[in-house]
Amino acid sequence: MRKSRDFDVAVVGAGIFGLSCARAALRAGRSVCVIDAERPGAGASGGLVGALSPHLPLGWNAKKQLQFEALATAERFWSDVEDLSGQAAGYTRLGRYLPLGSEAERAKMAAQAEAACAHWRGAFHWEILLPDALPAWINPESCAFGAVRESLSARIEPRRAIAALAAALDAGGAEFRCPARAVAVEPGRVTLADGALNAEAIVLAAGTGGAALAPGTLGRGVKGQAALLEVAQSPNAMVYADGIYVVPHGDGLVAVGSTSERDFEDPVTTDAQLDDVLSRAARICPSLGVARVLERWAAVRPRGPKPDPIVGPLPGKPGVFVANGGFKTGFGFAPMVGEAVARMIDGAPHRLPERFLPETVLPVRA
Repeated sequence: MRKSRDFDVAVVGAGIFGLSCARAALRAGRSVCVIDAERPGAGASGGLVGALSPHLPLGWNAKKQLQFEALATAERFWSDVEDLSGQAAGYTRLGRYLPLGSEAERAKMAAQAEAACAHWRGAFHWEILLPDALPAWINPESCAFGAVRESLSARIEPRRAIAALAAALDAGGAEFRCPARAVAVEPGRVTLADGALNAEAIVLAAGTGGAALAPGTLGRGVKGQAALLEVAQSPNAMVYADGIYVVPHGDGLVAVGSTSERDFEDPVTTDAQLDDVLSRAARICPSLGVARVLERWAAVRPRGPKPDPIVGPLPGKPGVFVANGGFKTGFGFAPMVGEAVARMIDGAPHRLPERFLPETVLPVRA
């Protein structure tokens, strides 16, 4: 274990963005320290659902292109993590069903199919199935006009993935300071509650806890509630319908979620809103209605002022970078975000959309 208090890169936050940035910096030959007020995955990254799905392909833009590339190459990223850590991350490309309840929905999704064909390079498909071609575990009443079946979506088991990624970093020589609370960040220095740490580059990836360290980069967090169920008849693919995900995780375990609550009193308690999610999920997959609930979970997910990740140099603080605001897409974008931040630290070109950069949220004032 490294004993020096000086590092090339200090990453504040051990969620999916922070750990991915640390991994990319380590692979670039940098010495890395990861700092977290609690432990890896203690916040929103330690959830249950783990759906890695694309935005709808119509209205293609730079963000959707980056997401597509991240999802298309995710298997290689997680395979490398598993090889180095010796731990399973729970990644599997299952594909996804989107039930269609009306002719209007069917027509809209037919247009999406054309866009997917144009932008997904033929590597993945988006097809509309008739009701009689759907699996028996989907309620026919929820898909009277068939369903989309797309093959790009995958699932990850968030907690196992975080543990594997942290173990890979440890195996690669990264140092962890957990628990250690960062109270201030200046170029070259992270002030901790019990001392300080020097680093050439600092990456702020502390989720909702990062708002105080980089004011203005985050909007109000959005609470999500989810549940883990044990079922006798598990779906063999993901389902997204009525605003919720049903994600099978093997061994008869299925995750269901989640709510999106801008107004809430307690960030970590579950309530009737989760009960409603479970009821709606059972209308889509009837076997969930008799499933045993193993865990109910809630946390606040970091969201930027706009619904985009915020990644890049922090205006006015040379050598300080932000990687935050993953919201619902953090696990999907993380490999690309980590690579981009590592390149920024080295002064190399990156491929992130301009809309991700902190300067679009916090323009430098003359």
